[in-house]
Amino acid sequence: MLNLVGLYVQKNRLSGDIHNLFSNSVSWKIEDLNLSNNIFYGSLPQSLGNLSYLMYLDLHGNKFTGAIPSEIGNLMQLEYFDVSGNRLSGQIPEEVCSLFSLFYLNLEENRLGGPVPRNGICQNLSKIFLAGNNDLCGRITGLECQIRSSERSSLLNAWGLAGIVAASVFIIFASAFVVRRWIMRSGQLSDPEEIEESKLNNFLDQNLCFLSSSSRSKEPLSINIATFEQPLLKLTLGDILEGTHHFCKTNIIGDGGFGTVYKAKLPSGKTVAVKKLSQAKTQGNREFIAEMETLGKVKHQNLVPLLGYCSLGEEKLLVYEYMINGSLDLWLRNRSGALDVLDWSKRFKIAVGAAQGLAFLHHGFIPHIIHRDIKASNILLSEDFEAKVADFGLARLISACETHVSTDIAGTFGYIPPEYGQSGRSTTKGDVFSFGVILLELVTGKEPTGPEFKEIEGGNLVGWVTKKIKKGQAADVLDPVVMSVDSKQMMLQVLSIAAVCLAENPANRPTMLQVLKLLKGIHKE
Repeated sequence: MLNLVGLYVQKNRLSGDIHNLFSNSVSWKIEDLNLSNNIFYGSLPQSLGNLSYLMYLDLHGNKFTGAIPSEIGNLMQLEYFDVSGNRLSGQIPEEVCSLFSLFYLNLEENRLGGPVPRNGICQNLSKIFLAGNNDLCGRITGLECQIRSSERSSLLNAWGLAGIVAASVFIIFASAFVVRRWIMRSGQLSDPEEIEESKLNNFLDQNLCFLSSSSRSKEPLSINIATFEQPLLKLTLGDILEGTHHFCKTNIIGDGGFGTVYKAKLPSGKTVAVKKLSQAKTQGNREFIAEMETLGKVKHQNLVPLLGYCSLGEEKLLVYEYMINGSLDLWLRNRSGALDVLDWSKRFKIAVGAAQGLAFLHHGFIPHIIHRDIKASNILLSEDFEAKVADFGLARLISACETHVSTDIAGTFGYIPPEYGQSGRSTTKGDVFSFGVILLELVTGKEPTGPEFKEIEGGNLVGWVTKKIKKGQAADVLDPVVMSVDSKQMMLQVLSIAAVCLAENPANRPTMLQVLKLLKGIHKE
């Protein structure tokens, strides 16, 4: 099955060795693999390292033995790796710890031993994820690593060699110092302060690249996972009807592909937003409630909180926190002219906030959530213009449990990535493309589509900007309303990030974690 992208067989009674499963793994395109809570045994095959598309690998709760293959360190896109509750032994491979994209690693309840690596994710790994491995040692475990007798003799020999080297270095430096003093007295060398300055400059020239690459490009990016402390509100239809004045048209504050949004006041006095889902699109009651309980656990400061839901027959309603500043679309278009201009500092704050919310959906929650309809009207703004992604998970609600949705093409014209028309598959990289369009809107102030874009200029915002960049006229697309001497360079950098997000080939687009890091890198500068 060469086009298989997700294999979920967890919580069964499957048993046996899994080497044959990966005999042809080089040609696999699988992204999510969950074999957890079965009775698989034997060693983990080295061929796991051939699954170059793999992002999610869950093998916990089996009877695997042997070492963790260092070849897993070849999986450059791996984000989630769980082998807890097995019988694995040997040391933790440093290659696995150093995976750049890896944000979750669980090794608890195995028979692993030796020092815990001090690189990558392992340098700050929680003690919980190492529990039950009694032979592990190092700073995280609190146990000092014992040196064996053979290692001790090697160490003594090393110290002896180091002593000889140190003595030699001392003699060389002493000799150099004597020669330097003699030359200076001879008047053949310039001012000592100039010499020291020259040495410092040489040192910086040799080490600056190392310092910048180690302190910036490898900076770990963490996203915390949190869940609602209280269960969702189980509201009655009467509460909703009263709060929306029986879904009166004057209470409508938004209308989209998934349904209509109304402003409502609950009996408690709290103002909320109620989305009335389109009846033709929703599933049965059981699936709806199961999906709501999942979405209720997804909590992040840059996601619009789901407060509750109501399901009665065909009527299905979602209750969200009310965002007083409305949507990004409302502020960018400002069709009535009643709103202030959204200045660049606010626009950049919105870009970073929306990236954080979307990165959390893609990387901080299992199973991953693909939004499928990222657009300006789904980026809502709080009182202090903190961006919050709305309508997340509704694509899952319409097409539950599908990693790649191959039914009708979801999304809004102008934001839909080119591959959707060819394959009909929704992926996280499709969301990245749509986010790239959002960045273009923030930088240019223009809508994704419209009569102003002639066919010869690309026919839409993406095509117009792409042609301008190719002609070396990138600065011409910047919104003159907010561009200034201070903001121009920053806007051009955001434009360059947008261009990478809009790559025609999805494989050439960054992940949302990488996009977020690029945006934060601009902020630091």
